[in-house]
Amino acid sequence: MRRAWLWLALLLPAFVLTVLLGDWLLSLQGYADGDETVPLTATLVAGGLALLVLITPGVAALFYGLRARRRGAPAGLTPALVGGVTAFALVVLNVVALIVSR
Repeated sequence: MRRAWLWLALLLPAFVLTVLLGDWLLSLQGYADGDETVPLTATLVAGGLALLVLITPGVAALFYGLRARRRGAPAGLTPALVGGVTAFALVVLNVVALIVSR
């Protein structure tokens, strides 16, 4: 269960890393973050990889929380739910933001 909570604690550093990674991947493709004319392909490459980094702590917390619950720690459901809901919400928010911006 400790691992589940530790992964949840990594959500904030993952957010910072995601912003840096997304900007870096866009600049590698020759675009600035504030450009209005970034093609969908470049956005999906940079945003998709950055999103994977962003949801990793939530998915790992879900995995370890459920594993702790299976092994007899019913309190493992809390970090599992928080991690799963957080990862799901981040994916939905990013997909909605992509659709609205197009």
